[in-house]
Amino acid sequence: MDTELLKRQIVENSQEVVRLHARIDETFRVRGQGRGSNDAWSAACKEFHARYNELAFPGGYEGAERRILEGDPFTIEAALCFLELRPYFFRSGYMYQSLLRKMKRAAVTKQQSERMEVVLERLNEWRQRKAEAHVV
Repeated sequence: MDTELLKRQIVENSQEVVRLHARIDETFRVRGQGRGSNDAWSAACKEFHARYNELAFPGGYEGAERRILEGDPFTIEAALCFLELRPYFFRSGYMYQSLLRKMKRAAVTKQQSERMEVVLERLNEWRQRKAEAHVV
C-alpha cells in the first residue's frame, strides 16, 4: 500500500469536492435568473451528491468507520493519511473527528501507532493555540 499515493489521492479528491461545492454556490446565486439556470443548479447538486462519497474518502466514506473497526488495512491506512493531512472541504471536520475516534480503537501496526501519536500531538497543540487565542 503506497502511503504517498493515498495522500496524493486525498489531496486531489478534496480539491475536487471543493470545486463541486463551489459550483453549487455559483449556480445557486443565478438560480431563477433565466432559461436553464435552475437546471444548472440542479445538475451541480446532483453531481456533487453523486460523487461525494467516493471523493471524500478513499474507498468511499460510507462504511469506512465499520471497515476501520473490522481491521481493514487499506481503510486504516487511508484514515491515518486523512488524519495526517487534515484536508478541508464540506463536512471534512466532522469526518476528521469521526475517523479520529475510530482510529483510537483500531488495531494498527507499531509504525501506524507512532503516526497516530503525532496526529494526536498536533491536535493537542492546535487545541492549546485555539484556547490561548480566546484568553483575554
